[in-house]
Amino acid sequence: MNPPEIEQLISEAVNNRPKVTNAPMNLYIYDKRLICGARIVMPSDAVFVAHLMPHQLDTGFSNKEWKLTIDKIENITATENIEIENNKTTLPHQDKNIFGHHAKAKPSKSIERRREDRLRHRSPVLFGDDFKQIFSQGRMLNISSGGLAFSYDSREKRIRPNQKIATRFDAPRFNPDNSFDIVSFDRRGHICRINKLNNLLSCIAVQFAKPLPFKPAEQKFKSDNPLSLEMIRG
Repeated sequence: MNPPEIEQLISEAVNNRPKVTNAPMNLYIYDKRLICGARIVMPSDAVFVAHLMPHQLDTGFSNKEWKLTIDKIENITATENIEIENNKTTLPHQDKNIFGHHAKAKPSKSIERRREDRLRHRSPVLFGDDFKQIFSQGRMLNISSGGLAFSYDSREKRIRPNQKIATRFDAPRFNPDNSFDIVSFDRRGHICRINKLNNLLSCIAVQFAKPLPFKPAEQKFKSDNPLSLEMIRG
């Protein structure tokens, strides 16, 4: 799915939102659909994408907001093995019943609130069957303390799910004064998923056998830090 297709799905989801309520809105993926619905009725097993602000519903997204939202959806579909189909013209019953008993229900906890955040970070990843072999190179997409996702040229190396893998990579570690160090790691693990991104690239999701000593996306740092890292929800 390319950015123009994702942009079209976002527009359809926003246009199909319930317009008879002033309830805060979320953009989320549920049952292979991209939905703009009231936060209070978002299903507990939906995949959160973004909170939508009133100005976004009234006047649309800025260029930066479009890019961030599209990048987020691309990352979710690639790393979580989620497909999105064309939106229906009618809303799922969770949003149709906003004035029914669902409207009085307590806000549900979505998947992204139950899992560790992942840090989007672009840096090389070296990988192979073990640390003694010549490594292939990929490019990191995101990282948590328990694993990482990276893209690689699928023409160069045959890889299968559940295969053991050795990885070598760098991750930023922030200090209390808002400075940061780039820390190098060697981690063994296994391949959880392999998703085809296009004719040349695939995405590998790896779970570490030993977690990192810190949570990369849950470090405290200022938004004006020169590294300009962006946190994303899982």
